[in-house]
Amino acid sequence: MPANSLPSSRRSIRFIMLAGIALSVLVAVGLYRSATDTPEAQLARARQRTEHPAQTLAVVRALIQSAQGDFPEAEVFECQLLLRMKKTNEAKSRFAAIRHPEACGPESLALLAELAQAHGENALAARALFATGDYVQRNPKRLKLLIYVLYSQQDSDEPEGRILQLCEEYARLVPDDAFPWLISSSLYHERGVPNLAVRAYRETLQRALPVEEVHRVRMQLVQLELLLGELKQAREHCNALLQETRDPAALKMVTAMHAELLQREGQPAEALALLDKLLAETPEWTKARALRGRCRFELQDYAGAVSDLSTAVRQNEFDQQTHYVLAQAYRQLKETARADAHFDRSRELSDIGAQILTLESQLRNDLYNRDLKLRLADLNDKLGDKEKAAAWRRGAQKLRYSEPLPVVP
Repeated sequence: MPANSLPSSRRSIRFIMLAGIALSVLVAVGLYRSATDTPEAQLARARQRTEHPAQTLAVVRALIQSAQGDFPEAEVFECQLLLRMKKTNEAKSRFAAIRHPEACGPESLALLAELAQAHGENALAARALFATGDYVQRNPKRLKLLIYVLYSQQDSDEPEGRILQLCEEYARLVPDDAFPWLISSSLYHERGVPNLAVRAYRETLQRALPVEEVHRVRMQLVQLELLLGELKQAREHCNALLQETRDPAALKMVTAMHAELLQREGQPAEALALLDKLLAETPEWTKARALRGRCRFELQDYAGAVSDLSTAVRQNEFDQQTHYVLAQAYRQLKETARADAHFDRSRELSDIGAQILTLESQLRNDLYNRDLKLRLADLNDKLGDKEKAAAWRRGAQKLRYSEPLPVVP
């Protein structure tokens, strides 16, 4: 019997069965779509479409708006998209507006930090990494990035103590990496703590380094070891530099350091021979001329010492040691008035240096004291260090009052 000739009751049953199947399919599809159209699922799909960031940004912002502006995962992803679009100022502003960035997954925040660092936005990178909580301290890769961006922030008021603490933590996690020792040695050196800088530089040399970095570290070590009077260690590193250095410009610097080491070792005649060659090639080299003046003084060539030292103080009137030795040379030549003038200038510069050391010590315990920074700027101006004075003033300008206003919360 043809299907269309079935009794009407049988056709009704078939229709009902087909309708039931269709309804089941529609319900299943609806349940699937409701599961896959949650805000989280939509965000997951948006993450796969970063090749068109402007279009993806519109989708993400709609998700944030539907969540009444409280969707940390989407908000952090929005910042990532803005950085990809090179809208760095907007990215910084949007991240600052996130109410609970710590509620976002740490890997999303870490990716934002990587993008920020790649675009030169180190402060944003640091904020993102700090929002991950203790995750960053358990992840060597992320901890290394945090140390780098904190150290790289120019004129930052980030306490160096915090960076040094992070370096110690990283050194425990990755003991063979020279990175934390390079950072800590530079920090100690910049902050005028030579004994700790030397320790960190020596730790650096115990680890694998590029050849050019080994050269730089040894140069820094010789300078600091001379300052500390550790002549035996300075000789060891200086000899290595003399053997390894091939670049002519670098070799000049090494030769000058060697001359200073010879003078400190009580061999002024040998140092003088090296300095004569250096100054024949570079007569305007003030530091080499001042050192030659000291060698001539030790060799009792007082007229020759006055010639070199007076030229050196004309080129750099803020060199306290050169004024002092020049005063002694004038005294040997019975030129009392000139001797007294340079003794006075030497004492004046020495007093300023002592004041700077005192204020820097106070500042380590009171990092956000604006008045201390302004006083340090003025004193460095008096020592002729315009660059350092400007850095102190920039730091002071960030502080409206003498109270904490950290770069990174």
